[in-house]
Amino acid sequence: MIGPRFSIGIDLGTTNSALAWVPLLGDGAAGVLPVPQWETVDRVAEQATLPSFLYLPEPAVAAQIAAARGVADASAEWIAGRLARRKAGETPGRVVQSAKSWLCHHAADRTAAFLPWGSDELPAEARISPIHASALILGALRDAWNTRFVVSGSEWRFDSQAVTVTVPASFDAVAQRLTLDAARAAGFPESTRLLEEPQAAFYCWLERHEVETELWARLPTAAGDHAHVLVVDIGGGTSDFSLFAVRRAEGSAVPLIERLAVSDHILLGGDNIDMALAHLAETRFGGGEGRVGGGQWEHLVARCRDLKETALAADGPPEQVFSVAVPGRGSGLLAGSLSAQVTRAEIDRTVLDGFFPPCAAGDRPRRAQGGLREWGLPFAADTAVTRHLADFLRDRPAVDAVLFNGGSLHPPVLRERLREQIAEWQSGRAPLVLDNPQPELAVARGAARFGEILHRRARLIASGAARALFLAVHRKSVGEGGEGRGPALVCILPHGAAPEQSFEIADLALELRIDRPVRFETWDSGRHARLRAGDVVEWNPTDFHPLPALETVARLKEGASAPADGRVPVALSARLNDLGVLRVACRSTDAAVPQTWPLDFDLRPRGGDVANAAVSEPNAAPQAMEAARAKIRALFAEPAGRRDRLTAARALSSLEKILGVPKGDWNGVLVRSLWPALEICMSSRATSVEHEETWLTLAGWLLRPGFGASGDEARIDALWRLHENGLRFPGKRVELQVHILWRRVAGGLDRQRQEAVLAANAARLHAAKAPPPELVRLAGALERLGIETKADLARRFIATAADLARARGHCAPWLAALGLLLSRTPLYAGPEVVVPPELVREAWDAFGDLDWTDAELVEMPTLFLRAARVVDNRSLDVPDGLRGRIARKLEKSGVPAQRVAKLRGFVALDRSERLGLFGEALPPGLVLGG
Repeated sequence: MIGPRFSIGIDLGTTNSALAWVPLLGDGAAGVLPVPQWETVDRVAEQATLPSFLYLPEPAVAAQIAAARGVADASAEWIAGRLARRKAGETPGRVVQSAKSWLCHHAADRTAAFLPWGSDELPAEARISPIHASALILGALRDAWNTRFVVSGSEWRFDSQAVTVTVPASFDAVAQRLTLDAARAAGFPESTRLLEEPQAAFYCWLERHEVETELWARLPTAAGDHAHVLVVDIGGGTSDFSLFAVRRAEGSAVPLIERLAVSDHILLGGDNIDMALAHLAETRFGGGEGRVGGGQWEHLVARCRDLKETALAADGPPEQVFSVAVPGRGSGLLAGSLSAQVTRAEIDRTVLDGFFPPCAAGDRPRRAQGGLREWGLPFAADTAVTRHLADFLRDRPAVDAVLFNGGSLHPPVLRERLREQIAEWQSGRAPLVLDNPQPELAVARGAARFGEILHRRARLIASGAARALFLAVHRKSVGEGGEGRGPALVCILPHGAAPEQSFEIADLALELRIDRPVRFETWDSGRHARLRAGDVVEWNPTDFHPLPALETVARLKEGASAPADGRVPVALSARLNDLGVLRVACRSTDAAVPQTWPLDFDLRPRGGDVANAAVSEPNAAPQAMEAARAKIRALFAEPAGRRDRLTAARALSSLEKILGVPKGDWNGVLVRSLWPALEICMSSRATSVEHEETWLTLAGWLLRPGFGASGDEARIDALWRLHENGLRFPGKRVELQVHILWRRVAGGLDRQRQEAVLAANAARLHAAKAPPPELVRLAGALERLGIETKADLARRFIATAADLARARGHCAPWLAALGLLLSRTPLYAGPEVVVPPELVREAWDAFGDLDWTDAELVEMPTLFLRAARVVDNRSLDVPDGLRGRIARKLEKSGVPAQRVAKLRGFVALDRSERLGLFGEALPPGLVLGG
């Protein structure tokens, strides 16, 4: 086995991707792979970059492409590249873009198939996940390599080479892992490594330039034997900053280079400039309801992307005019097209003043409002790249040289603006600008160079962990004045940790439950370079960024004896492996249980309420807690037929007396602590209908809302046996309670379980006879159902509620369910399950002429407050004109202006609102994380 012949570097970009190589054997030259790609539906061209767009052709177009390929199979397959990018401006609902940016969006399920985002052209089964989309782009590059080189022999195959894929330096551990998952899905070798994009760009410069003559000799003498080099990498989707220290090495021409710092993840790049220009053009369109719709908006953004590139590629007079047009709504697209004109001066002003404005060294970027989650991609709240850069350079060494990279910095005027700003921050000392003639290829070239250096075992840039990793340690007591504090954080992986360097934290008094999931809340930070593993710091919202939780299930080896209390004391260990992947594990410190359990990131959509994370103890005495658990066991051990029959009211009253706390005040830790006693009584449901009814009521009360507390996943797993085994006394009174139970814990049910609950009740929901009101409310609470299923339910409920309302019947359950089905801001699910705004129009058409002050329509204002709320996303927001009509109707119906304001502009959903949206009180102190 001779090993790999080439080092391959791949730049997986938000807007463009590229592949470069460096030979590891022989004297061949390095190069960039020309990627064959469809230019039109009947012509293939080779380009050095592959636009990171994916297009699913319509059947007729797929047939044209098949004919051009000379194949009989005309089935549609996703196409990457230039044709897909062009189609983004023609049929945006069939084009996936920004897949890379979705990989780091924790509010969305990156494994769920919801791309193209906001599409109304593709059914759910045709859509793909961000991981799948990234894999398709990587697979196109792999196939291009194999097509060109595999004829030379099997040792030239892509999967036989040393492959490096680049990621933003600001990608957290989860986004890095997902990138590798996409690479593996694309058929990349298991040895595929990750490299930070700014490092790759710097490696490219180092390969092509002499450090002594092109860095040291051009710096001021005062720089001495060390210098600090800033890499500013602004691509289509992200702004990435990295600072490097470069030092002369005695006796060697090769300098010592250390990566000192990387920026936070800033979703800000060329895509945002395109959208800003689209906003400008939109104001010039006449007619309509104000803003253009989601599909038109994608057309407009694509057209403005072309406009930007044309205008910034060459100089011209300020009064030069550029035109942009998009098709109108309806069938007469040509007749109804919208057009606008903007001048070069307006474009320059939008780009320079909006994205590269002058600012002081002490300026900080504006932070987003404290909402629960972002809808669509979580773009930076502040579009000023200069303020983000000033914040990054805060308290860091002065910049001696700067390397500009990324397609968005092609225009010289933008590079000069940033250089001038850095000079101003450094009392007039301007940094040296390092030459980078092909920024669109530098990252791929540098990644290939990195692989070659690694192969030769030469000196690499010293980097290690870009960000420190922390574990939330909940306080035993909030203490006086502690309300609202976040958790203490213990560092488990310090900044700069070297590959394969392991860190162990053994003094946290952690214990693992055997055969049950365990969960640890994690955070990272690029602002704590001096902390060591084991150091504890206070959380703050500026320096720390939440990651998905770390989880595992501890299984004992075959033949091992479980501890009597079902718990094992453990230490935590963390390390980066040599591929750049974070590994975290729990190691047993019990000599009788010599095992280690790896921890994995929970990749489900996450929310959370940091302020409540401090609540970690039940608000009842330990003796009372034990007595309450004993009472639960005793109640369900009672035989059937007693005079004082078992009821939920009697059970709850007894527990209130024992605990000395009204049930409405039982906190999250208390209610979850009572669950094990109720769980072991599940079989007692067979004693009588009263036993089953009471058990169901208590289960819903103790487990609501199904998530938010550590270990809730295991509790819901245990509860799910109820669905699998069925009811013991099926009938109206028991079925009523099971409907309430599943509604209360719906947030803890994944999509498959929610679909199973709906399927079990579909016949009754669709029957001619009206279904039970609690079943209707349950259907509305199943937020993770597919969009098509939710849309079907919504249409049925709109029709039923409209008929009932006009007959002055009881329609409140249907209206309440519609408020959840049509909501722009689901309580626990992600943005990928929000139904199209067209359904809100259907609801308005059905209910808009009714008197919303009627007592039977008490739920109507809430329905439309949820359904028409602004979330600042074109695909989800209701059109301006319709929202205006709804807002005026709400105001006339007596809804306070403060509430109606959320239909006129974006207002983040705060914690108090969210708690109210659940429809009943939740246990105090519950952490709302999904």
